[in-house]
Amino acid sequence: MDVLEEPVEPQEAPRWEPWWTRRWPYVLAGLAVAILAVFWAGQRATQGVRHELDARLRAAGAGADAALVDVEAEQLSALRAISFTDGVGRALAEHDVKTLNRLVAPIQANAGVPMVDIVLPDGRVALAVRSKGAPAPAASRAGMFAITTALARAHNSRSGRFSEIVILKSGPTLLTIGPLLSGSVPIGAALVMTPLADVLGRLAQEVGTTLTAYDTRGDPIATTAGWDPRPVDSDTAQSLTAGGAIVMRYVHGSQREALGRLIVDHQAASLLGVSLHDDSAATGRAVTLYAALGLIGTILIVVSFSLRLANRWWRS
Repeated sequence: MDVLEEPVEPQEAPRWEPWWTRRWPYVLAGLAVAILAVFWAGQRATQGVRHELDARLRAAGAGADAALVDVEAEQLSALRAISFTDGVGRALAEHDVKTLNRLVAPIQANAGVPMVDIVLPDGRVALAVRSKGAPAPAASRAGMFAITTALARAHNSRSGRFSEIVILKSGPTLLTIGPLLSGSVPIGAALVMTPLADVLGRLAQEVGTTLTAYDTRGDPIATTAGWDPRPVDSDTAQSLTAGGAIVMRYVHGSQREALGRLIVDHQAASLLGVSLHDDSAATGRAVTLYAALGLIGTILIVVSFSLRLANRWWRS
């Protein structure tokens, strides 16, 4: 007896569904957007902290230049006191070192300037007065262009005074110089000086940053940093000396430095670097981590809630 087979119905081919009707593209797109948002938050945090740091560096540089004016004023005040003290010119003309010391030493002590030299036109030092810890005196300042310039400008008792940064054997120094007259004849000059390293140390305490002075070629000449600053390339140094915009760079590891001009006596005497530790990258990483943890927590909450709804639906 033949067994009748039931007719087999033809199976329909699987129906193709467009990708935009499926769930997984939207899940992947959502994850991509969330991940990008996390990294964007970290980048924005990094940029924000760095912007604030740069603003602080610029303000500190302006503050250091302003504070340097006070140091110049102190040295100029001491120089004027020496120039206008009766008997100083006569004592220098007569090579009376004892009288010269009696007149100049109290002025130097009261002014608080570390170094005062009284020199003859040929550069010989007639008197050198030093504070404790200051560089040792030199026997001669011969060849110093500042002496020649001061004497050439000595048209009267109020001319010929100026300040500049000079490189002495003892190191870079902030110098304020002026002629000494006997009657109307210049017979020498008074040099009021402070080591540049001491000046930077004082300014650094006032503005709360690390300071470095560079010469016009870009080589560091004095610093308050605990490391050796990297020289500035010559093109950047020339641009800054000519009045170019402030340059930001990393001078040592994560130490971010703002480079600008160091103004002495209304002129760009050298370059000034103002630096602080840059922790913007660490801040950005922390924000990225916190945002990622928040995203993961949100995903877990949404998945847990979705599973609970699905479980209720199947039970019903």
